[in-house]
Order: sequence, then C-alpha cells, then structure tokens
Amino acid sequence: MSIKRLICAFGLSAVLIGTIFGSIVFEAAPIDPLFREFLADPYSNSTSFRPFSVLNEDGVPRGILIADSETNQYVEVPFEDRSYEDNHDFYQLKSAANIGLCRLSVDWFQIEGYLNGGVNTVFQNYGSTDTLGFDGFYGAGVTVRLFDKLAMQFGFHHFSGHWGDETLKSLIEENDDIDWDETRLVEYTRGNSWLASVSFEPNEMIRIYGSAELPKSSAWIRPGVHVPSYTVKPGSTATNQQDYITGQEGVDSTVEYDESYRAWRLQAGSELRLPVRSFGSVFFAGDIQFHQDGQTEHQVDEYSPDNPWEITYSVGGGFEFNQGLLDRKFRLEGYYVNGRFPLLNYFYKRSQYVVFGLAIGG
Repeated sequence: MSIKRLICAFGLSAVLIGTIFGSIVFEAAPIDPLFREFLADPYSNSTSFRPFSVLNEDGVPRGILIADSETNQYVEVPFEDRSYEDNHDFYQLKSAANIGLCRLSVDWFQIEGYLNGGVNTVFQNYGSTDTLGFDGFYGAGVTVRLFDKLAMQFGFHHFSGHWGDETLKSLIEENDDIDWDETRLVEYTRGNSWLASVSFEPNEMIRIYGSAELPKSSAWIRPGVHVPSYTVKPGSTATNQQDYITGQEGVDSTVEYDESYRAWRLQAGSELRLPVRSFGSVFFAGDIQFHQDGQTEHQVDEYSPDNPWEITYSVGGGFEFNQGLLDRKFRLEGYYVNGRFPLLNYFYKRSQYVVFGLAIGG
C-alpha cells in the first residue's frame, strides 16, 4: 500500500470513528504542529534573517578543511587573508518549516505525523557578500501530546553541509599549487539519525525541552573520524563505514574507538514568555547542545574516550507578536552564541557571536 493510500485510509477511519463516538477529531494538515521548534536553536525549523558578528578572531572562517593524505591529517586551507577587522560580520538566512500531518485528537490525547526541514546559508556581510556554504536538514516522524502540556516526538533527522561555490572559487584561486582533482574536501553529514525529543509546558509561559540524536547503525556520516566503529555502509553490511569514509578521504585512522562512542548529539533548553497585553510576548530562551564527536578533536587519530564532548550554547530573547497569517508568529530576536559556527561544514570552528534578526515560526 502506498503512503498516500495509507494516509487516506487513516483519515477516513478517523472520520468514521469520530462520527460514531463523537469525541474524536481528525485534521489532515493542521497549521500549528503539536511540537513547536526550539527558539534558541540556530538550526530550528523556522524562517529567519539574522545578521551576526563574530567576537573572537579564531572563530572567523578563513579556510576550508581538506583531507591531506601525505600528512594523514585534516588541514585547513585558506581561501582569503583579510584581517579580523575586515571580515567578522556575516548574516544567516534560513528558510524552514515545521508541519503537522494527520492529527487525531481524543480528549486529552493527540497524535500526528510531522514533517520539517529547510535550508540554512551564511553570507559574508562585506565586499561581494559571498556565500560560505549552505546546509540542508529535514526530519519526519510522529508526535504525541498529552493533556496539552507534554509533547513527545520520535522520528529521523538528516543534516548535511555543502561548500559555497564562490568560496570554492576563491579557495582554488588562492591555492593554485594544490592538485584539486586529487584533493578531498571534508564535509559534515548525518544521514540519517534517530531523533527523540520531549517538551513540557506546565502553562503558556514556561517551556522545558530535551532532545537526543543518534546516527543509525547503517548511515552516511562524515567526516570519517566522526564515524562510530560499529557503523556499516548503507546497502553493504559487510563494509565498515569508518574505513570506507576515511578511505574516500585518503587518510588512515588507526586509533581504536571505544564502544561508548556513538556520535550522540544531546540538546536541552528552556523558554519563558511574558505576555504584553494583546500585542504579543516578551520571551527569553536558552539552548545547550552536547556533541560527542568533540571527543575526536576533529582530527585523525586524536579520538579518546577521555576527551570532553563539545558544547554549543545560546542565550537571548526578544519579542514575539501574536499570531498572524496562517497562525505563524513573527519574532524580533537577539542571542549570544558560544560554540560551533552556524554552518555544518565548520563543525571544527569554535566561534562566539552575537546575532540580531527576524524570524517566523510556529
């Protein structure tokens, strides 16, 4: 049976049951999802335009990571040599959506499918405003909400980073001594992972949430040093994925990974909304993420179970106007972020930045 027919059958059954018992409500495509995106998450499923300034010189992207087979290392090759004063301003443009599908409500119990995802880009905010790269992310699964306070979500999630063509052009022009036909660029991919999240809202003002993401045992994961040792190549259970990806990159990892290393990403946060008459709400939000792949130090043969997980956190707030067109909410927001630069391929770059911008979400 196709997915389309399955959805239709589910919908017709729900409508029939609701007609008989009178307490069941079915919605094919509700505008407001049962599980809202996280406000302070740089990769939340919302649409936003956010100029930001990097506060630390080491946090400014100036190069691209490549796999150097001669040194058996990941090496950053520069694509520009501008000073910090000339190139620490950027802007992030993200287009994303969070959609609920086939919602079934029975008194205090609600269940629906969900589909979310989008594209994230970062541009230089000077000169020709070249794009540093773009990310694609999406997810799908099921959400259950109880008593209109506790929401639980389970499904899969995809992350993938891509280098910007203008940045690649600058990279090649700046490094004409490198044989680019034989050089492998290092990219960040998690395709796909299991994702489980929970959100608790005791009232309309307070929200606490947590999330855990774990790559599947058969999944595409990059770079090679991030791959757990038990992972196999999709479509070929006899091929170890860590060996396969590092082989593609032209590096050789000889360090034995502990069984506890699974490339987890853990996330938690809280949100507070303070209503302001009929206009909307002042909100405060904080988000923290723990990346187990930080134990690899993002380098060949540097993994150790004693290395710390990498942390990214953001704190801030703003003003959220009451719902407008199609039940979307418009926000003015500002955050301080300490951790990874907001492009997946710069996973190895530790940045501190202040961001102010506009966002539209659920």
